[in-house]
Amino acid sequence: NPTSITLWKAAIDLEEADDAKLLLAVAVEKCSHAVELWLALARLETYGNAQKVLNRARKVLKADRSIWIAAAKLEEGQNKPATLIDKIMQRAVTSLIKNEAVVTRAQWLEEAEKAELAGSPLTSAAIVKHTIGTDV
Repeated sequence: NPTSITLWKAAIDLEEADDAKLLLAVAVEKCSHAVELWLALARLETYGNAQKVLNRARKVLKADRSIWIAAAKLEEGQNKPATLIDKIMQRAVTSLIKNEAVVTRAQWLEEAEKAELAGSPLTSAAIVKHTIGTDV
């Protein structure tokens, strides 16, 4: 079944990085709703290609915060300025609201904590800054 996420994951797990990247590129076309496949593909790509992958994913998964957070972490990992990371998270919140994504303050704070623990303090700070007023 070409739309089975489980089968794609199993096939990808058997491959080396380059082949996994090729399989993931097909997988995200067949299972475009699978956030974890998009994120895995972005992780295997070069910086420039990862940006393209995440931009494509944002267009498909309009109500998913993890794509936006991955984009912020990607930029932070490239030592981009805090203003850029802040702008990404500001756009994330605006876009998610526009697309009727329901994300509670507790969920945002959990994402901020995960970002901090993953070594992305600027992303964490930007999440808190733009979501602290949620559910108030």
